[in-house]
Amino acid sequence: MVAGFTGLGKTSFIRTFYGTLNPRSLVTGGLKSKTSSANLLGDASNKSPTSPTSPNGIPPVRPNGAKESVAYVTGQLVRTMNSFEALFEIDEGIDKINLTLVDTPGFVGTDEVIDSHCDEILRYIEYQFDLTLAEERKVRRNPKAIDNQIHACLYFIDHSSPRLGLSDADIRVLKRLGTRVNLIPVIARGDTLTRAQNKKLKRAILNDAAQNQIEFFQFMSSKLAKKLLLQKSEDQKKKRISRQGPGDDEEAAEQGLTNETEEEDDDDEDEEDWDPEYLEEKSHLQSLVPFTVIAQEEDGVEVQDENGKIIQGREFPWGVLNCLDSKHCDLANLRSALLSSHRQELKELTYGYFYEKYRTEKLLARTKSQQIAHQQQQQQQQQQPHHLKNGSGSSHLRSPVIIGSSGAIVGPWEK
Repeated sequence: MVAGFTGLGKTSFIRTFYGTLNPRSLVTGGLKSKTSSANLLGDASNKSPTSPTSPNGIPPVRPNGAKESVAYVTGQLVRTMNSFEALFEIDEGIDKINLTLVDTPGFVGTDEVIDSHCDEILRYIEYQFDLTLAEERKVRRNPKAIDNQIHACLYFIDHSSPRLGLSDADIRVLKRLGTRVNLIPVIARGDTLTRAQNKKLKRAILNDAAQNQIEFFQFMSSKLAKKLLLQKSEDQKKKRISRQGPGDDEEAAEQGLTNETEEEDDDDEDEEDWDPEYLEEKSHLQSLVPFTVIAQEEDGVEVQDENGKIIQGREFPWGVLNCLDSKHCDLANLRSALLSSHRQELKELTYGYFYEKYRTEKLLARTKSQQIAHQQQQQQQQQQPHHLKNGSGSSHLRSPVIIGSSGAIVGPWEK
């Protein structure tokens, strides 16, 4: 899912991202509408261009199939007025993936309108949780049930705002979205930033996030970072010992043995996590956060590199920019993380944390409502015998208690 303020190129990003995919077929590249689509339709006629939100309802998701999905990412670029699910069957290496790209209208207007738009996105994400929860309650579960969850939300950040870093509205929205989905920050329109500006902006965004307790998806945990640092330190010691010659540096050898013992004690995660190449990749991805992205030229403009090959890029008077060149932007690294290296981690965190948290909240809320209803019922039952006792034991009540054949209790207190 992509989210953020209007005019940041979210739809253009989806179209550029689609250009990097390997769909199984352009004709049948899309899938049939998910179960959620039919239940999330809304009346778009009530929405004005300046306020593409529906505060009192679930965000409308346009019904789509193969042709609609392909047309959305390859046809004429228009402003996104309603959320749209584009679904594709793609090949990623040896894996076959059912990929859903969700485009959402950009935030615009007052704080109230922005908050209502955020409510819609949260309701949409929670609805996917409800679909999974409903499937779990079935006696016979569908083994081929579609994975409806949103495993990553790319939040686009505007770097043209007066304040460097996150705006107050960004902070407010990110705090709310971060309770339901993996957040990955993205700097939009990176072609307008110099390298120095880009580095400065990334630091400012991360500082603002840390100060406001906003948690982005961690491509590398602090424990893995410590492990990588220890490995690098160990490699340097081995190189230093090899230069000194055999068997003279007992202190270095003892230190190496100590570190090795500590590492064995701390090694309680997958062995794959400790692979040096895997650690380097995770460290590199973490160093890129927030990811700077650049969208390709639109309106059918073809861009060629210096060798005459058509590429996804943009052409400027000073040269050609390649969207998939890691020297120009981070799109290729982001794509690799989403579809390959961290796809499983994102899914596990979605189900193991965000879904379980939502499920627990729902069950607790249901239990609390049942307790309240039970307490109210007990209070009503306690009040009824209390009147009975007063009626039968009071001398000033002349009329006796009459119990009819129907079992209804009749007494003077009813007056």
